[in-house]
Amino acid sequence: MIRTEQGQISTVVISTALGPGGRGIFPYTLLPAYRRLLQAVQETGTTVFAKSATRFVRQGNFSAWNPLTWRYIRRLPDMGMLNAYGLTNQGVAACAREIKVAINQGLQVIPNLYPEFAKGMALAIKDTLEALEICQQTLGSPFWALELNFSCPNAAEAIRENVAQALRCCQEVKGKHPKLFLIAKISICHPYEFAQELEKLGVDALHAVNTIPFDLVYPQKRSPLWRVGGGGVSGGPALAQALSYNTGLRPKVSLPIIMGCGVRNREDVQRYLDAGADAVSFCTLALRHPGAAAEIIGAFNG
Repeated sequence: MIRTEQGQISTVVISTALGPGGRGIFPYTLLPAYRRLLQAVQETGTTVFAKSATRFVRQGNFSAWNPLTWRYIRRLPDMGMLNAYGLTNQGVAACAREIKVAINQGLQVIPNLYPEFAKGMALAIKDTLEALEICQQTLGSPFWALELNFSCPNAAEAIRENVAQALRCCQEVKGKHPKLFLIAKISICHPYEFAQELEKLGVDALHAVNTIPFDLVYPQKRSPLWRVGGGGVSGGPALAQALSYNTGLRPKVSLPIIMGCGVRNREDVQRYLDAGADAVSFCTLALRHPGAAAEIIGAFNG
């Protein structure tokens, strides 16, 4: 668990799997087990990290309403998933309104913003600061923490090369909002020095890691989603690499770390805690096996 003056983050958190508003993703909301998970999240006060929002509407690769795009999300063995979702969202204004509804219903939701560095650093930072203001105006006092996502493998922004832009973005955000609890979501592609520089800038916590690019998990194979960049692997196939990265990250920084990627069961949560995690996140588990996800948050957050 992470405790701060403004609020707290539960020992186990759910990241992105409850959608941009934190109240669930259609059509999963049609499943009784997923709805029971939502109820357990509310009852235990489990922290939810919203799916990434951008300043304006962004049409990625996937749309739940377009069956032709469903091929961009695929199942893998060992409770894994491959996705090239591509940051599809309705823009921060719409997402913030959804988060407000979720908070009013008793859910603990932390917004997530994605800086679009492909637009150029200056415009990306301008958009991010505007998006932050929209969150603040919409959410009011419940808005105490923000996650900036620098780790999506399914977008034009090159996560292997966005370190300088990300550092500048965090510097601007902390400069204008010093009391905001700022969480940086980083990638397995990022060097540990990036995390150390984030700490020096005053970032309050790290979230490591997001999905892992397909070519790192399966270096001898071509991704079935290669036409859209390859996609990101999550769930069981990504666990070993994510756990190894986080184990190496822990002694490099003194910041709280939310560790995750690949969690399938209680034992995997404990592996991350033993590696020094202050909190543990999962996503794919909530989508593939929401019943097991509910049991885990009951065990660790109940």
